[in-house]
Amino acid sequence: MKKERRDFIKMMTASALTASLGPLRILGRENSPESLKNNISQKSTVEEALSNMQKYGSCCTGVLATYSPELGIEKDLAAGLGRGMAGGIGGLGHVCGAVSGAVLVIGLKATNSDNIDDMTAGLKTMDTVKEFVSKFEEKHSTIMCRDLIGHDISTAEKREAAMKANAYANCSEFVASAVTILDEMFGQEETQRGIGSSRARKDQS
Repeated sequence: MKKERRDFIKMMTASALTASLGPLRILGRENSPESLKNNISQKSTVEEALSNMQKYGSCCTGVLATYSPELGIEKDLAAGLGRGMAGGIGGLGHVCGAVSGAVLVIGLKATNSDNIDDMTAGLKTMDTVKEFVSKFEEKHSTIMCRDLIGHDISTAEKREAAMKANAYANCSEFVASAVTILDEMFGQEETQRGIGSSRARKDQS
């Protein structure tokens, strides 16, 4: 298992650079000051997500840990919450971990002490999740891990075969897409990385 994790992280590291260059390609097409500002912010989010994915070895944690400061949770807690989502929930190839991480972010961002038992707010959150899933499917056609990587990874033998086939090479792209979509949905300014969480800034004021 340790060797599998090392190989997985090595593969993700090799593909992370390609994914992180996506926003730079956008920069080449858009030259207005506002576009540059937004794309630089987006690139920062993608880089943070890829760094978290490599550190924790989980696509779900790569997404969730990126937003953990503004959500008021520690990154180690995010790692624990996301660990079981790896490989499409327990390695079963179901919902992509990056999507699961995004769904957790949406739920946490939408919930507070005033609406935690409000059914209307819950339904609104479900609509937000549907919107995210629709946008992710527009880019990648599916949210199912086994379809995204093109391999069944439900057993140790199948995971090893998938590793040999370089099946996880595009996982960084799915993580990058997830955080990019989240930033587009919630707004670039609110979700900029590296300048402190909105909650922390509020506490300091």
